[in-house]
Amino acid sequence: MNVWAISDLHLSFARPEPRERYAARWRDHARKIESEWSAVVGVGDLVLLPGDVSIARNHRDVQPDLAWLDRLPGIKVISPGNHDRWWNGLEEIKPLLRRSICAVAGSAVEVAGVVVCGIKGAALPRDEEGAEVSGAVAAETESLNQALQQAAELGGGHDRPLYALIHYPPFDPHGHPGPWVGRLAQARARACVYGHLHIEGQWSRTPQGMIQGVQFRCVAADAVGFRPLRIDQLTPAMKSPPRLDPSSRHPAV
Repeated sequence: MNVWAISDLHLSFARPEPRERYAARWRDHARKIESEWSAVVGVGDLVLLPGDVSIARNHRDVQPDLAWLDRLPGIKVISPGNHDRWWNGLEEIKPLLRRSICAVAGSAVEVAGVVVCGIKGAALPRDEEGAEVSGAVAAETESLNQALQQAAELGGGHDRPLYALIHYPPFDPHGHPGPWVGRLAQARARACVYGHLHIEGQWSRTPQGMIQGVQFRCVAADAVGFRPLRIDQLTPAMKSPPRLDPSSRHPAV
């Protein structure tokens, strides 16, 4: 089994939205994703999708998006993003999921011998000395603590490889790690995938590679050329994080 990741599909089959108005690379993006996905992902592979699967606003409109995702090869694990307005709670959306799709949100699941946990995350403030952690960041940190507790109970990080999904980058705009990075390191996560970033300058600045023993990778669809990225073979040769002044990092919560 190979492990892949891609986020920010921004599907909208029920009410099509031409995303090329944001950037030309988004023209026919669903077709591109389907072609690239089918070229690399096998039936028994695992695909992680950290948020913004669909821009549908309700359960009715998300149905064709989930049906399209289900038809693609592989087992999928999804988590919520800021544009997933149809996602009104983990238990509420579970009945919508197709056979090849499962979901995590402040929780963890065991799939094909690995453990996957996930949260939506939140935008980290620009790091300033004495800055307070926002309520949203604190809430998502507690959500991650719950997810990692479930993951540990499933053997994640010990008997089984542990992968984490976070939609928002776990680093602030300057590349300083937020409170989730240390928690993932403590939990012995193998990798954490995130998305949300759609500007080339952001892709070049966000930390990627081996950080505190965890592989971090931005897998926003346009950042990876609309092709799922294989993450079970990442090496420390990826981009290194910036050198940090320990006193300037976000406090743990």
